[in-house]
Amino acid sequence: MTKRLRMGFILLTGCILMCWGGDSALACIQGLDWGMTVDEVSTHLGSPLPSNSSQSMRFSTKGVLLDRLPVSLMTVEVDRSEGLRGLAYEFSIEDMSEVLSGLRARHGQPLTTSQDDANSTEQIWVWNTGEDLITAVKRDTSNNQQFLISYRPSRLRPETL
Repeated sequence: MTKRLRMGFILLTGCILMCWGGDSALACIQGLDWGMTVDEVSTHLGSPLPSNSSQSMRFSTKGVLLDRLPVSLMTVEVDRSEGLRGLAYEFSIEDMSEVLSGLRARHGQPLTTSQDDANSTEQIWVWNTGEDLITAVKRDTSNNQQFLISYRPSRLRPETL
């Protein structure tokens, strides 16, 4: 009987710790969480985002730093009911190697693919961290090169496969 009580107590304690200790998932950069409101995202960015009456809002801002790396353009997608649900960063093509190596160091080897057509070439890298789905894209056209990274909440945890 004592053994059963002790085992029950351990299981109960474990369940309580798992439920009570769970923090919200960090959304790719320090201080942002999936589901944050427009006001919370604005406060974190240090500048107000324009208000919009539509259900889903997309805001872009320039002059943002990701750690010490300049971001050409950051786009934030916030839904009125679901909160923060997407981020995208455009980096200088010269910063691509540093960004990709940082993602590889943190999240391991990505799934990679490429697409070629007559007018452009795209290289695509994808990581599923369990919390975030991270997609990096290098796009080459005849007169332009772009390097973008987008984050959104992952809908599929790798451990469920």
